[in-house]
Amino acid sequence: MSSFKDFQDSFQRGILERDDTILSDVKDSTTESRSVLIGVYRHAYVARLAEILGDDYEQVHAYLGDEGFARLVKAYIDANPSDKRNARWFGRHMPTFARETAPFSNHREVSEIAALEKALSDAFDGPNAEPLAIDQLAALAVDDWPQLTFQPHPTAIRLTFTTNAAAIWSALKDETAPPDLVRYPEPQALLVWRQDFMARFRPLDPEESMMWNETTKGVRFGILCEMVAMFGGEDDAEIRAATYLRDWIDSGLLAGYEVE
Repeated sequence: MSSFKDFQDSFQRGILERDDTILSDVKDSTTESRSVLIGVYRHAYVARLAEILGDDYEQVHAYLGDEGFARLVKAYIDANPSDKRNARWFGRHMPTFARETAPFSNHREVSEIAALEKALSDAFDGPNAEPLAIDQLAALAVDDWPQLTFQPHPTAIRLTFTTNAAAIWSALKDETAPPDLVRYPEPQALLVWRQDFMARFRPLDPEESMMWNETTKGVRFGILCEMVAMFGGEDDAEIRAATYLRDWIDSGLLAGYEVE
């Protein structure tokens, strides 16, 4: 070996890629062969990755049980070598992996529980921003309201579920028996965000989901009211739109506004 760095690189390949070249630079101990000694490091590395995934996806673990979760973790580690120095990001592909990889892809609720857990972690770790307060809008002229656009809080994440994975997650979190699996005839939207140093989530009904989607695109409030009227009927459309807006402000889901 030409340098200590070369040795380090070779050792890393031996652990991460199971490259046995390193064996030529490792001596047998008095009790074990070099292959066994390197195997200890390889096992410890994989065990640590599995521990990280267990911490990140506690309710997936609870739902699948020890054996099922172990199979998921092994498949994920084999398919997704660690490529970040920060262990926080190792499990970031888990929702997509579970959704696209058999046999887990045959159980959509698994990937959706994982997606909720990831979104909650991402929201908790997300950037800070002062939530919009209702008092900030109090001084606006009536003529300004149709021209208002709103900025979502940077921790806000929208999910779309095809099962009652959120209810399953909640039951598992509370350490109670999860409900039977339900597959929705139409997808359900959820919002995940951070408020008061806590990651939260709640479902959106179809009309509110539509309005949220358009709000995040920068659509003006006057047009949002028209869209709500078209979606759910003209009766009380402005009141419905204003109620959604007030709920978002009270929940800390918005971070600012502009008058265009």
